Amino acid sequence: MGSASRRRCSISKSPLCEEKHLSRIQQVIDTLEAERGEVQEHLAWLEQQIKEFHAYSGGSAAAAPARSVRRATARRASTRRATARSRQGDTKASIIDFLAQHPGSTAGDLAKGLNLNPGSVSSRLTQLAKSGEIKKASRGYSTK
Repeated sequence: MGSASRRRCSISKSPLCEEKHLSRIQQVIDTLEAERGEVQEHLAWLEQQIKEFHAYSGGSAAAAPARSVRRATARRASTRRATARSRQGDTKASIIDFLAQHPGSTAGDLAKGLNLNPGSVSSRLTQLAKSGEIKKASRGYSTK
């Protein structure tokens, strides 16, 4: 056999090449059908396990509707926001008290001293400076 017989089947449209492709396609189909059969058997086994579990547990393992889960999540988020709002006044007072005791403190100093998030402290300092409750120095902040 020469190099002409080694050519790829896609180049030549001979009946032998078409037969090889059809044979390969049939192999893939057979493999997929066998795998589908195995998956169906496993699914049937799982369904039986679920039935046995429900029979054993007396059906008490019914899942709560998704709506109540959403409602609970919203309730928790609302509680977190309310807690954060109530702390906001505390944060303002603690920042002003800290600055009265430590004039010239930076946002980092305040965050460390009050055990707060540096980004939150920085934002809060900017708000307080704009409202005139504290004043910004060349480095740090101080009370008026």
